[in-house]
Amino acid sequence: MPRNYKSTRILLAVCLLSTITTANASDTWTGFRGTGSNISSARDLPLKWSADQGIRWKQAVPGYGQSSPVIWKNQVFVTSIEGPQQETCLLHSYDLTSGKLNWTKEFKASQTRKSSSMVSRAAPTPAVDGQGIYAFYESGDVFACRHDGSPLWHRSLVKDYGAFVSNHGIGNSVAQTADQLFVLTAHDGPSYLLSLNKKTGETNWKTDREEGVAWTSPVVADRAGTPEIIVSARGTVKGYQGLTGKLLWTMSGISGNTIPSASVFEDYVLIGASTDRRNPGGANASDSNCCLRLVTKDGKPGYEVLWKAEKAVSYYCTPLAYEGCAYFINKVGVVFCLDLKTGKQNYAQRLSGPCWSSPLAAGDQIYFFTKKGITDVIAPGPEFKLIASNALLADSADAEKSNTAPGQQAKPKSEYAEAGPIAVYGTAAVDQALLIRTGTELFCIGTPEK
Repeated sequence: MPRNYKSTRILLAVCLLSTITTANASDTWTGFRGTGSNISSARDLPLKWSADQGIRWKQAVPGYGQSSPVIWKNQVFVTSIEGPQQETCLLHSYDLTSGKLNWTKEFKASQTRKSSSMVSRAAPTPAVDGQGIYAFYESGDVFACRHDGSPLWHRSLVKDYGAFVSNHGIGNSVAQTADQLFVLTAHDGPSYLLSLNKKTGETNWKTDREEGVAWTSPVVADRAGTPEIIVSARGTVKGYQGLTGKLLWTMSGISGNTIPSASVFEDYVLIGASTDRRNPGGANASDSNCCLRLVTKDGKPGYEVLWKAEKAVSYYCTPLAYEGCAYFINKVGVVFCLDLKTGKQNYAQRLSGPCWSSPLAAGDQIYFFTKKGITDVIAPGPEFKLIASNALLADSADAEKSNTAPGQQAKPKSEYAEAGPIAVYGTAAVDQALLIRTGTELFCIGTPEK
């Protein structure tokens, strides 16, 4: 592990982007957890805000969505679903500077189900690159279009490979390289990891996986210049050769890894799960929250276990590796900070509340977005230091006032707007702006650009 963590984090933020297309890493957020690390090289991110100040704009998003926003320069893309049977899939483009809606695309879902708070609703986060935007929905539809909204291609995975079977829906976000889009399906029917050609939507390869529901997402690691797709789900962690889909290695004996995804930092892989070694439920629970290192032995790609956490637990959020530390968040909102190389626990501190959205790191700040809309900001490092605690909104009833850019007329309250406190699902970061997404609204935190 290099000692210069600050230079390393910038290299990490740009390395995957450079394989996608030429871009400034500080003005793009290209997929779920950015490039898969939740580390941003964005500059001048806001530190303090409230419901009354520090919010550049907010927009009511039609329908309902649980995905994170993605950003390409001055465009923000978000997905949502609409209709009592989730029969309509939506993709929206907003102007980053003003919040103005650029366009909305909609199409009929290939597979429908009754919409409720007990099922996923536009949960998979899309991916974006210099050529287009690629969105995956619980309906099994994968839709690709250019930045102006003109279509590139459309695939119905349920028509091609069979219906999705899950009581609570699908939540697997996509991952990407320069020319491939990786789609994971993890449900109670035939499940698989799929590579699609980003230009045409055609299948490059399809690797079958064991059946069983998991809401985790694939992440791309770099193994000597070749992409490796890592999937943590349903009791295992597996590495696949990105060009062929061949299974390279398997770690078994994991318990509770159905929500947090694997997190890659250089050749380190953090694995989060909802159990700890003192929990009697689940086999080999002590292996669940751990750190792996990608290694090659006798010419064969594999892994080694660097350490196993004694107390740290990751429930909803994917762990974060940053500035020589690893951060895990449990179900009730306690953040555990561990030494990245040894696993030694530095501290355990309670945040303002539980987090559904994973933490985000940039510069000298780590943001923890609690599901009730309060964002705690801490300084990275082995000592806990709370820098700021910011309330987004006190109540989602304020959604009726979500008039956004100056001069725009307020929109009627969405039929999906929830009573009571808001729920924060996803975030993104670019220069001078944090994007926060609730089920029915999109917030841009930062001072207005001039």
